[in-house]
Amino acid sequence: MMKRYLLFCQLALLPTLAAHAQFTAGTEGFFIAQDTQVFIDSLTLKPSADFTLTSQTLTISPTAIPGSPPSIARVYNLTTPVDFQGVAGFFYRASELNGNTESTLQLNHGNASFVSTTGSTVNTGQHYISNTLPLTNFTSLTAAQENALPVTLVAFQVKRVENATVLTWQTTEERNSDHFEILQSEDARSWTALGTVNAAKESNSRKDYTFRDAAERFGTQYYRLKMVDTDGTFAYSAIQSIRLASGGLISAYPNPVVDKLLIGSKEALASVKVTDLAGRSILQVSKPVAGQEVSLKSYPAGTYLVKVETAAGKTQVIKIIKQ
Repeated sequence: MMKRYLLFCQLALLPTLAAHAQFTAGTEGFFIAQDTQVFIDSLTLKPSADFTLTSQTLTISPTAIPGSPPSIARVYNLTTPVDFQGVAGFFYRASELNGNTESTLQLNHGNASFVSTTGSTVNTGQHYISNTLPLTNFTSLTAAQENALPVTLVAFQVKRVENATVLTWQTTEERNSDHFEILQSEDARSWTALGTVNAAKESNSRKDYTFRDAAERFGTQYYRLKMVDTDGTFAYSAIQSIRLASGGLISAYPNPVVDKLLIGSKEALASVKVTDLAGRSILQVSKPVAGQEVSLKSYPAGTYLVKVETAAGKTQVIKIIKQ
């Protein structure tokens, strides 16, 4: 059984702190209870859920991450990536600012590439920076002026549009990027690959990407991006979640549709009717079964309404786009 440890002590940053300070958590693990702040080699962690470091070594490197300007000369590195949610922060020396304006510092986290946060709190008197992170996967932590580092991913959002979950993200710079793999989960632990989106390879300007997940899903859904370079190395984005109402009656996907539209339902169906926006009937199916496919291949491109009625008399209308 894994031993569980809870650290209550608080260690102040001392002027004599070595640049290569080290902390090791073995196979038995180092446990931090929810909402408990711990200090480890001037790094502070206050997880919003129980958190365990296992088989990890934390080191502090004085080698800055390249950028314009580079990061401060203090970079925290773990042996392997961890999933963390909560408040992360650390103390640094004024001599480690490395050309950065202290009051504008932002916490940066990453694996192969770094993501800049927004809204970081900087205490210039104590030389301390912190921020509240959503569920995030990282190996390294540092600080830099906002968007100073060659950040690949600067934004990642998940929202509901019509009858699909739409993922959008932006990059400001890409080097040897190959593709993005879209990962989905219902518990933020076991992940399923939904598809890939090709990356720009090389770019020094903003690039916008999108992916539609039209599958029928209910409850809280988690998404993250796996950013894969041409040499096979990769980094994960922060994890985004969306709550899908369990009261959804029906689903129709894919949307947009080219050929076959699949009708999903949690209840027995009485009819499916497809009309154009003027209300003219395009097709109608009586007593369809859940999961039944409706062919729209022969119909012209445009916007249509799918009206589904259940055997219990409930109805729902979904707008779809035929390509």
